[in-house]
Amino acid sequence: MKISITARHFELGDDLRDHVERRFNRLGRYNRRVSRIEVTLTEEKRERRVEALAFIDRDIDIHAEAAAEDFRVAVNAVTEKLARQLKRRQDRKSDHQGPRLGEEIQADEPQGTAEGET
Repeated sequence: MKISITARHFELGDDLRDHVERRFNRLGRYNRRVSRIEVTLTEEKRERRVEALAFIDRDIDIHAEAAAEDFRVAVNAVTEKLARQLKRRQDRKSDHQGPRLGEEIQADEPQGTAEGET
């Protein structure tokens, strides 16, 4: 998974870059088809804003954003939002699948056909 980080209106330090990469690399475990994530960090007068866009192969992209007084808090909030969305999407996909090829579908016996009943 490739992570691209863009800083607007400030200089991005190595410690913040490492924090962002560590947090966003964890998202790969929720969906292996995440090919890349674009992260934009923006410094405004009173808030720090983080926006992230996750590109998923053969699926719809996911967007999340958060604002806080500190970049680390905003990054943590965005990664939690993306993780929640990825988990939900994965659960929906697995819930709608039919039985696997090796499994048999077992039909219930109709009532009144059990032995000993007349």
